[in-house]
Amino acid sequence: MKLERMFSRLALAAAGVVGVAAAACADDAGGAYFGGNFGRAHNTYDTGTIDGQVASDATAAGDTVSYDGRSIRRMSDGWWVDAGFLFNPYVGLEADFLHLGEFKYVASGTLHATGGDQSIVTRTEVTSHGPALSLLLRLPFTQALEADLRVGDYYGKATSNTLVTVGSNSAPGSASKSNSSLLIGIGAAYTIAAHWSFRGDVLRVNKTGDDATTGTFSVNLVTLGASYTF
Repeated sequence: MKLERMFSRLALAAAGVVGVAAAACADDAGGAYFGGNFGRAHNTYDTGTIDGQVASDATAAGDTVSYDGRSIRRMSDGWWVDAGFLFNPYVGLEADFLHLGEFKYVASGTLHATGGDQSIVTRTEVTSHGPALSLLLRLPFTQALEADLRVGDYYGKATSNTLVTVGSNSAPGSASKSNSSLLIGIGAAYTIAAHWSFRGDVLRVNKTGDDATTGTFSVNLVTLGASYTF
């Protein structure tokens, strides 16, 4: 098992153990809450994975590929919704559903085939979304202002869709893979009227996807959001 998966599963186990312990000894229960965040995601997908697969397919047919134009979009919109419970002012457990945006890549060039050269265009889109469970550690500075750290397990479904066009002929392909990844984040929140909190967060999902199918990549997500505590 990969080290990242071991860490993520350990984090998930720790979340349950610490959460139950905190609930048992808490004098000041924080209560349940729900909320959502929206922001920008940056995808670290390696385009060499896509180029290598196309080149491998061409070589198997006795051809070669050369690219002279590429377009990469790593930034996109990302979001998550959450529900959690604060056992005390310092410890909570949170369940989320995250959408980590889209990575888009277009490469154009020439397929050098035995029957003559032809144009080739590769279009690829990679996405990841799924649930997560995290341990939330809070540091209150005042009654209104806090900082927090979250560590958890993201069980995401990564999907890769590719369309390869040679001349006037196109061939689509897709792959998907669900697996666990380490999630870690830091944030800060300001509470007004005792229940509403407005917050900013930076999250990292480390190595989601799969080398053999969709490709492995990480995502950094910067968001603003709000939550309501009952």
